[in-house]
Amino acid sequence: MAGTLGIGSTYTHLVSAEVVDQADVVVTGGGSAGVVAAIAAARNGADVLLVERHGFLGGMMTGGNAGLTKYIVHESDQQAYSAVLEDLERDPASVQVIGGIPLEITRRLMEAGSAIGTGGQAGSYVFTAQDDFKYLLLDMMEEVGVRLRLHSMVVDAIVENGALVGIILESKSGRQVILGRVFVDATGDGDLAARAGVPYFVGVGPEDLVAKEGGTLGKMGALGIMFRMGNVDLGRCFDYLRAHMDHFRVQRCALLNFEQAHQAYLRGDMMTINVAGFGPSLQIYNTPLPGVVTLCCPCYEGNGLSVEDLTQGELALAQDVRQRVSALRAALPGFEHAYLLDVPEIGVRETRHIRGAYLLTIEDILADRAFADAIGRGCHPIDTSPVPELLRKRPLSNRWSFSIPYRSLIALKIGQLLLAGRCISQTHEASGCTRTTVQCMITGQAAGTAAALCASSGESPRELDIGALQRRLVEDGVIL
Repeated sequence: MAGTLGIGSTYTHLVSAEVVDQADVVVTGGGSAGVVAAIAAARNGADVLLVERHGFLGGMMTGGNAGLTKYIVHESDQQAYSAVLEDLERDPASVQVIGGIPLEITRRLMEAGSAIGTGGQAGSYVFTAQDDFKYLLLDMMEEVGVRLRLHSMVVDAIVENGALVGIILESKSGRQVILGRVFVDATGDGDLAARAGVPYFVGVGPEDLVAKEGGTLGKMGALGIMFRMGNVDLGRCFDYLRAHMDHFRVQRCALLNFEQAHQAYLRGDMMTINVAGFGPSLQIYNTPLPGVVTLCCPCYEGNGLSVEDLTQGELALAQDVRQRVSALRAALPGFEHAYLLDVPEIGVRETRHIRGAYLLTIEDILADRAFADAIGRGCHPIDTSPVPELLRKRPLSNRWSFSIPYRSLIALKIGQLLLAGRCISQTHEASGCTRTTVQCMITGQAAGTAAALCASSGESPRELDIGALQRRLVEDGVIL
């Protein structure tokens, strides 16, 4: 023990930091929202620096085994969903509500054989060959001139006269400062916005319906993990399930019945099934890699902002995955000789909801409220627990999707800061529709485009002409 320090005491140490770089637009976080924000900003003429804490890009899309979801209008009924799939094959534009850079990335992956969709199109899910995906993102950064700073974590913000002017990074090089004209927080947890002093709430907030129904304030979505197994014979698995249909379940976002899932597998299309009776229920997704499947989702109840919870979650989920793998090998034909291919870092579904100029609510989303400042659409059904009474009583409309307002990307109180990804200004319940990969990419394109326009014009994000932003997004393929 040293001096008077002990558990609970505070140690203060001042560290000097050198200014090492500057850019028109600085994007923090190179996950699903951040990579698209960086590409969009660079394509719109900005000098862009992308900061990422890992040594690769793509976040959960490449390092977490997450699929790309979702591109097409949602239906809650199997028969109606089958009709949507028919339209996807006949006329993709009639049911796809996602365009722009997210669709471009997906098509490039599919054309290279590094992703599988539905009849060659992006439907409910697209699963990828993750390392190919990492290389594609690096290629796209080079194509547009985005500069990268990997292995760097945002630890503080520099605010002058109510505006963000710089960020402080921590890396193997020590503490360093990056200056910028406009910043995009795509860290997922809203790390930059929180350190800059933007107000936020964590998990369930007072505006959530479940809170009004007596739910616990601050409750967050569970931590989770998607793991991969190799040497899986899905053909034998389907043969077994056909004879034991009590083990088969329909996945609710891609409502494929058994025959549809089997035919999709035989065609080499994306398919998803739920299996039960081999330990806790598991979702199984095929991938472009022969014999490799992704399995979802062992969960752990914890706080993604707590290093203690993250540590305990990693330990608990490691044990959980080992037990599930053993159960599958022992009991599910097709998995007898399968091996565990990879178990990624724990995935965080929800932490901070940064306050913005507008708080997007589940009522907005369920009603598909028309926003004059719309910057894109989402189509993922609510994925939170517990489900509010309103949703249980009120089914989603036919061919449902929803609008996302630009104001939810404008950070309150601190100027020159935009939000993208799951930390945008929204309620806990709304985040159950917007936190998935493709929806994060949509807010990333809008934030990156807005940041470039602001850097060029000298306007603040709040002053930006929404009409000019929308015209640019439409020109770049975004569906409003």
